[in-house]
Amino acid sequence: MDINELAQQHILKQPVYVTGKPIAYTAREFGLDPKDVDKLASNENPVGPSPKGMEEARKALEEVNLYPDGGSYDLIGKIAEFRGVKREQIAVGNGSNELLDMIAQVFLGPGVEAVMGKHSFAVYKLATMAMNAKIVEVDMPAPAYNYDLKAMRAAVNEKTRIVFLANPNNPTGSDLTAKEILDFADSLPETCVLVMDEAYTEFIEDVAPDFRSRIDAGRNIICCRTFSKIYGLAGLRVGYCITRPEIVGLINRIREPFNVNSIAQAAAIGAIDDQEFVNKVREINKKGLEQLKAGFKELGLPYVDSHANFIAVSGFKDPMDAFKFLQAKGTIIRPQPAMGDVLRITVGTEAQNAKCLKNIKAYLGK
Repeated sequence: MDINELAQQHILKQPVYVTGKPIAYTAREFGLDPKDVDKLASNENPVGPSPKGMEEARKALEEVNLYPDGGSYDLIGKIAEFRGVKREQIAVGNGSNELLDMIAQVFLGPGVEAVMGKHSFAVYKLATMAMNAKIVEVDMPAPAYNYDLKAMRAAVNEKTRIVFLANPNNPTGSDLTAKEILDFADSLPETCVLVMDEAYTEFIEDVAPDFRSRIDAGRNIICCRTFSKIYGLAGLRVGYCITRPEIVGLINRIREPFNVNSIAQAAAIGAIDDQEFVNKVREINKKGLEQLKAGFKELGLPYVDSHANFIAVSGFKDPMDAFKFLQAKGTIIRPQPAMGDVLRITVGTEAQNAKCLKNIKAYLGK
């Protein structure tokens, strides 16, 4: 019997999320020394993990024979204190990605819709498809590739249960002003939930919208953050969301027991206290963006004015060919076939950025 006949039929149409190529895989494929391969494909922190986070993680290793705190009590308390919210407003996840999936499980299903940008994080679409709900994609036209909030609002109807919005947006790096986003949030009906993906918000913290008063007033807003990016804990997978206590209660109904492991919890607690590291990473990233933008200008390549830890650059007639060429030279980047001639490149160290620009120049024959 064909096993596909036993599966939920909508799952057969579900694409598989494609991750960035690992360093070891690329090194083997092209006969390179792993030390000579730079992974600039997955928006990871090139500086490394938070030192204070690592210190706490090492301590937690001594007790891995025990299950982690299933309620993440200490981590939630630390986040609540740091963000100025109540404990009851926080849910934690195995990365913010798991939170996005759980939110979809709570609010989506057959007969309802989720609104999202056409060129935004692929997981919004995958999470919606997994729940057999309808995807409503709103165009994000070139060259800015930014959200058209007017068009997104027009796409919201009585069947809309979730609106996904990322700021800065992945994979474009574009961002909106705090006023634009807050006005958009205020315009949404109470029959839908605004899911704010703030994975890269720490890179624009000084100009990011603050939703706390609106959440306190009962607005259906969920703000998701991660320790994977600016804190450098991507390998440990830990994220959280801030929202209404009632929504946290719904998420916790489907949250798996012990979904955030003990090492991740300890590392995240330590990382929150490492704001000196966060500020350092933010400054290094800012200089790296300037370095890449200057290089693209010199090469005559258009790019999105990113404010995240990556940048989308266009001007490649065959992005997959460019991707393969750069890999062979020891620079792993991420092609964006849905955006045509675009590559997404993570901001690396000064040396990694220089090498990337050198390899792009070689590919273009300039």
